[in-house]
Parts: sequence; structure tokens; C-alpha cells
Amino acid sequence: MSTEQIGFIGVGRMGRPMSGHMVNAGFEVTVHDPSGEAVEGAVALGCSAAGSGREVAERSDITYVMPGFFDEVESALMADDGVLAGASASDVVVVASTVTPEQAKALAAECSARDVHFVDASVCQGERGAEEAYLVWLVGGDADVVERVRPSMTPCGADIFHLGPIGAGMVGKALNNMLLWAALAADHEALRLGELHGVNSDALIPALLRSSGTNWPLAHWADMHRIPWAHKDMQIVLEMGDRAGLTLPLAGLLREQVKPLMAAAGIDSSLIR
Repeated sequence: MSTEQIGFIGVGRMGRPMSGHMVNAGFEVTVHDPSGEAVEGAVALGCSAAGSGREVAERSDITYVMPGFFDEVESALMADDGVLAGASASDVVVVASTVTPEQAKALAAECSARDVHFVDASVCQGERGAEEAYLVWLVGGDADVVERVRPSMTPCGADIFHLGPIGAGMVGKALNNMLLWAALAADHEALRLGELHGVNSDALIPALLRSSGTNWPLAHWADMHRIPWAHKDMQIVLEMGDRAGLTLPLAGLLREQVKPLMAAAGIDSSLIR
């Protein structure tokens, strides 16, 4: 059993199976989530429950933070009963939520002021990757800290890419998501065009998957109705472009194109922060 104690804040569709994989690998994992149902799901996998982020950090050496939005991540860390209120010097905070590189750097500065290490570590491959333990980690941070957290990442996915300093993991995730949503938007247009010309999508998709137009969303078509983060992802990309002084016309177009896709999935994009 590992001597590193693991904390996990946010044990929803992604965090719950991830925390379970860590338990199965021999880690002791303490979790917290505003949803009692989410906590119960993680406890059923062998995790221990805590009443606050502070309590999680007090029990943990490495704390993973994975709410959906930056304000939730910030609160999980900075609240009076948050992670940093309970963290000790030399502990590690791993933010696995998708935030901007600048937000990751700001969180890292708050951690550093308390002598707490920080890693930004976005994951790719979605809910199925979390459930079946083949996530891809895109990581930013100091090399020695990344190596320290690597053993606890590996149970959730062995593909761990250290892309550079703090913020680099979020850069990698944003660029991956830009390509993902571009492919998804193109898939929807292509399949709709095929339907209007009398070619059924059920017949067309297997053919395209064997052709040069194949792509990840098409290969996971049955799962691609769950796209709550598309608009947020493209906003992050556009903000990165603005900071770099780079115009990204395709990213701007994609931000608008995903709105009807989200509406079709029953998601109000105006509520995505």
C-alpha cells in the first residue's frame, strides 16, 4: 500500500471512478463533494468521506481537485473550510478540472504562498476513459512534483504527458478540446448532409471509420450527446488567443456552432460559466 494519502474533491462522473481506481491500486483516498449521493458512490468504492475540503487536506498528502468550473475550483481551495486551510507544507494540490492556463497559475501562486506544491493535470478520453482507466493526463508543473504524483495518476490512465511548467497542462487540454469540437461539428454536418442525400448514418459511420475522415468523436458517437463543456472549452481557447495576440476565426465559429448541438442535447449554453 502506498504511503501517500490521497484526497479527492469532486467525485462526480469523472472523479468517482478515478477515486475508485486509486483505491484499487492500494491508495487510501478521502473524498468530499457537495453532493451526498456522489460521496456515497465513492464510499461504495472504498473511499473515506470527509465533511469539507479542509478535512480532506488534513488527511491527505496529495489532493486532487476536480469540480466543473473555475469558481468551484477556487472555492474548493480558498474557502475558510477549503483545501488550503487544511494543507500542510510540502503537500501537493492537483487541479484536474479544465481551467485557463492563467487561472491555473493564479491557483498555483495561492498554493505557493502556503508552501504547497501545485500541478495542473487535465484529463482526456471522457467519462468512459475514467470508468475504464484509460485516461490521458496532460500535466504542467515542476518535474519533481510531477514525478511524485505520477504513481497516483497511473491507476486512472498510464499515458501521462508532462508538457512543461505550471499552466502547460491546461494549454494542452484546451488545444485538444479545440480539435475535438471541430471534428464533432464537422461530423454533425457531414452526417446530416448524408441523411438528406439518402444515406443513413448507421450505414455511413462504419464506412467513415475505415476511411481517411475518421476521428475520435465519430468513433465514440454513442457517447457524444454529453457535451456540456463545449461552449466553455471554446471560450477558454479564444481567451488564450487574445492573450497571445492571435486571431482564431475557427475557434470563434466553433463556439457558435456548438450552441445548437448543446440545445439538441438539452443543455442551455447561456448557463455555462
